[in-house]
Amino acid sequence: MPAPWLSSQTPNLASQGDTCSVPSSKQSAENDATSSGSRGEEQEDLLRPRHMSESFTSFDLPLASDPKLYERYVNASGGFRMGKLLEHLDSLAGAVAYRHCLPAPKPSDATDAASAFHEASSRAGLYLATASADRLDMFGRLNRENVRDLKFSGFVTWTGRSSLEVVVKMEGLKPSGSEKAGYKTLMLGRFAMVCRDSKTHKARAVPRLLVESEEEKVLWAIGEEHQKRRKTSALNALDKVPPSSAEASELHDLMLQVATAEEIDGEKVVPMKDTELETVQLMFPQDRNLHGKVFGGILMRQLCFTNASLFAQGPMRFLSLDQITFRLPVPIGAVLRLSSKVVKTTQPHEGPDGEAKVHILVRAEVEEVETGVRRETNTFYFTMAKEDHKPIGRVVVPSTYTEAMHYLEGKRRLEVGDEMRRLYQSGKAS
Repeated sequence: MPAPWLSSQTPNLASQGDTCSVPSSKQSAENDATSSGSRGEEQEDLLRPRHMSESFTSFDLPLASDPKLYERYVNASGGFRMGKLLEHLDSLAGAVAYRHCLPAPKPSDATDAASAFHEASSRAGLYLATASADRLDMFGRLNRENVRDLKFSGFVTWTGRSSLEVVVKMEGLKPSGSEKAGYKTLMLGRFAMVCRDSKTHKARAVPRLLVESEEEKVLWAIGEEHQKRRKTSALNALDKVPPSSAEASELHDLMLQVATAEEIDGEKVVPMKDTELETVQLMFPQDRNLHGKVFGGILMRQLCFTNASLFAQGPMRFLSLDQITFRLPVPIGAVLRLSSKVVKTTQPHEGPDGEAKVHILVRAEVEEVETGVRRETNTFYFTMAKEDHKPIGRVVVPSTYTEAMHYLEGKRRLEVGDEMRRLYQSGKAS
């Protein structure tokens, strides 16, 4: 069943103003019959080096201007359904990657931009998949008190042999009474995409990125640094090496505390195992992507935000999403199991970003209905913050060695998130 690679719930990327599309399948066949060299020229164009600006893609989400649209994004507490916005960012990263890897579209009377992407991908014999969402950090507030028109944008900043990095940004229109008009950055993120051959499913080369200006060189260097950091983090992961002496000492002191007390600094002690939740959902054809698998953004939308609210006993706001590595595709018709638990909590402090935080671990598994075989597709972490600067009143503690490693992993990731937001506040974050 041919379908646009974008899900039906995502905005129409044609709003970026690109009215060009590629010829339809029928036109392609006619062209092949009359010109044997046209296909060869198109294949050569696939690996033509490209500038960063050539992959730039954007779309608008006018939540403040369109009350009916806003109703589709509001949650039960009057805030926003961040899962849907994360899904849009994943869609955007895919659009950016396809724009970089496919030949330049030619004027035609064919259908919309999404169908044009689908047609061009089929003719090129390749597809792109989300390998990971490296980080998504929220820097601004988005709630019912400051509903804004949103703008999403992204472009390629780094390429390898068969992979590329896409930077995405979500901006909110400033209120009319602001000193400076325009948009304010609300969220920044990075996605790692991989290119595969549609027949062999093996790695396929992507166009080289042209880096010329000083700004482009800086963005490229940041992308290179992220590649090295990913490898270093993987080597130093707690499932490969033991915790540091400082981490082991902190964990030892914590366990001594909870052995004789039911509270820590005035907060009730909650065993980590008591925070576990699980959801089960059947994947439907409406959730499929270009390749007939479940769209990665759908999985991101299913994040267990409810767990944070239940633990804090009140609404929480999204702060960051750590790296998600998509190890296996999720087929249509399979059962998706999401299990989550709170692995780390913090107390509020003075200054910006000083709210109490809850860090959640989510494990995603796919189960085949016919065979009952269950496989892990990804494990990821995200952070939620309490809206006010009051303590949560509960602190999570591990009971087993495995939970202790999850506790320390959560602590590490919270520290990375705090540093990212400090860099952004100082104007140094990209």
